[in-house]
Amino acid sequence: MLRKINPSVLLVVGIAGVFIVGLLLWRSPLGMPNIFTDTSRASVVKEIQGLNRLETASYTVEKIVEAGQEGNVFQDLLYGDRLLLIAHGKVTAGIDLSQITEEDISVNGDKLIVHTPAPMIFSSSLDNSQTSVYDRSQGILSSGNKDLESEARRAAERSIWQAACDAGILDEARRNAQERLAQLFQFAGFIEVVITVPEGSC
Repeated sequence: MLRKINPSVLLVVGIAGVFIVGLLLWRSPLGMPNIFTDTSRASVVKEIQGLNRLETASYTVEKIVEAGQEGNVFQDLLYGDRLLLIAHGKVTAGIDLSQITEEDISVNGDKLIVHTPAPMIFSSSLDNSQTSVYDRSQGILSSGNKDLESEARRAAERSIWQAACDAGILDEARRNAQERLAQLFQFAGFIEVVITVPEGSC
């Protein structure tokens, strides 16, 4: 004689069966794929752009500039005006990170690749507190050229800019940018960080 099965037992067994089948399908390669989103690239771009202009090299340069009015010996004796200017200046270079877009960023798990713009000179200026006229000589009838010192200072500023370029300020800015950005994003959690910076030109 068959025994009657309690309906509540059938319900429990049915629920358990559905649960087991669902679990098997979830773990099976035939089950539904996982859904994921990757928003890290946009976040990285904003983080880099937030740094704006990253100053990575600064040179202090001293130049001696001679300026004057040219003429023959007689003209120099009567109307000559010459000066020597000792100029101190500062030149700063780095990377303009505000130009970086999403196309310059590649994120693959814990690997980050960043392509930055080339380094550039941000500023070149004289330190007026340390820049002064060392010597000035004038002819017997000369009243002095009031614009001569200003011309000498402008020439000194251009000369300081060129001196920093010749000394390799952009190469140093490039190397330092690679190191600083790599350290920054390794600290942020990326295991492998590749920073590519093209060479700059003055």
